[in-house]
Amino acid sequence: MPWAAARGAQEHWTQFRAHASNNAVIGGDLKVQWEVVTDGRISASPTFAHGTVFIGTNAGTLYAIRALNGKILWKHHVANALMSAPLVYRGLVIAGEGNAGSPYGGVGPAHVGSGESALIAFDEKTGAIRWRALLHGSGMPTPAIVSGVLVHHDGSGRITGMDPMTGRLLYERRVRSVASMSAAVPIEKTRFITAGVLHNAVLKIDAKTGVVIWRSNPFPEHASGIGDCPPATDGRRVYGEYVVSETSGSRVAIGENVREHAYALDAQSGKLLWDVALQSGPLPIRNESGIPVVHHGMLYVGGAAAPWVNAIDAKTGRVLWKKQIYGPVKGAFALKRDALYFGDFAGYLWALDAHTGRKLGVKPMATSFNVGSPIIVGKTLVIGSLTGSVYAVPLQAIREANL
Repeated sequence: MPWAAARGAQEHWTQFRAHASNNAVIGGDLKVQWEVVTDGRISASPTFAHGTVFIGTNAGTLYAIRALNGKILWKHHVANALMSAPLVYRGLVIAGEGNAGSPYGGVGPAHVGSGESALIAFDEKTGAIRWRALLHGSGMPTPAIVSGVLVHHDGSGRITGMDPMTGRLLYERRVRSVASMSAAVPIEKTRFITAGVLHNAVLKIDAKTGVVIWRSNPFPEHASGIGDCPPATDGRRVYGEYVVSETSGSRVAIGENVREHAYALDAQSGKLLWDVALQSGPLPIRNESGIPVVHHGMLYVGGAAAPWVNAIDAKTGRVLWKKQIYGPVKGAFALKRDALYFGDFAGYLWALDAHTGRKLGVKPMATSFNVGSPIIVGKTLVIGSLTGSVYAVPLQAIREANL
């Protein structure tokens, strides 16, 4: 086989980006280049299992693409957007359906999701729907399977636990905090971390019962973007991002200048360990924060407002290096062999030295890269784009491209 991942990552993909670190890297020798044009913009991160890339579109179509050559194996269209990262588990591909609309006229983050919102299980081989479980709020946040339970934090501020094979509801809990593009991130054997807004909070929850272990709210009252940020963890600390207004003490408005922040919480207690202010820039209309990645004691963060990449000491919060690039980085990074790979909103794929931030290569593309985050399969970067194409690009081609 042209890939040789750890068996768990190759056979099952049970959480956002496969690992709690948010670093999605599959081993092997796969080195291919292809482009697949889909039916809509892509906000979802791709998932990989059994030689297949799975990815949803904002137009509501889930694609299964052969990693070896970019051939579409099947696609299935549903009523609403598919923006969560798909899970792959025991012959099923589970994706969250839902959009960023508000049935209350968009006044405040009280509820996210208009139209149909659901978790949907597709047959991995054929794309046929095996079950559908309706949600009270948007299914944009990515679920996880923790200790055999499918857990999800939706756009209505509810935590649900389900049987992943049937969609049968096991419990439902209201936690007040509303998730948008966050994710349930497993930590320990039976617990997970999630984050939301309205009542700004990061929560640690028991997957078996839905009981909140701790709720941490160390954020300024009018902080935003917390519910857009899938947390990362190394088991000792939980990491995330948010934004605050630079000019007022009220909730941030689209286009207003905001300051990006990264933070770390103690994983056992939820206590704030550090909070560091980063760069500033105008708040975009969607996806207000970046996605952190922790790797070998360093936290890598971009951001939705400013065109910078930061490397932070994960223990102390000290910024070790920062690199100005061409566009904001709303998605996560993928690290392999001391190189940091990612796409920016200006339409470039980058490779930076993970230790120094030195540019290794930058490749111009025909599209912006939004919140959908790249994965590495073997020697190839796989990423979805704002204009709807899914690209497979050899890592070497990114490193050898220089402007």
